[in-house]
Amino acid sequence: MSQTFICVNCDKSFLRNPRVKNQKYCSSRKCQNARRATTNKTKYKKSKESRSKRKDRNKRWRDGYPAHTYQKQYREEHPEYVKRNRELQKDRNTKQKKDHASIIVKTYTLAPQPLRDGAYMGFEVKSGKIVKTYAFMAQMHTQHSIETFSRKNPG
Repeated sequence: MSQTFICVNCDKSFLRNPRVKNQKYCSSRKCQNARRATTNKTKYKKSKESRSKRKDRNKRWRDGYPAHTYQKQYREEHPEYVKRNRELQKDRNTKQKKDHASIIVKTYTLAPQPLRDGAYMGFEVKSGKIVKTYAFMAQMHTQHSIETFSRKNPG
């Protein structure tokens, strides 16, 4: 067995510790943290018990630290974040308010259809934009002769 080994994490050569069998990591804090993380990932993948313990531990932590209180506290402590987010949201809102009158969401809804007796489909229009083709069904019948209607003009 050689007297040195190369650390898996930092790729540097070190003298072996005779008390450690199959040494792969050096003693630096960074490499030991990497070793622990690797071991924990392996345990987590293999052991159902380990997964359930982690799930329970995380649930207890979330119950003690609800997300909305964390977010509220973060916003109070970071007013520059709140200001920047408001500005960015205003920009996002103005981008959404561009002229959508020329945009058709479902272009195939404008395919010309002959006017014959039968069922025809109407569609919802929101601010000049065709949104849904299934919104309205109507039964239409064509009329072969056109009659003119006029109101009598009172006096």
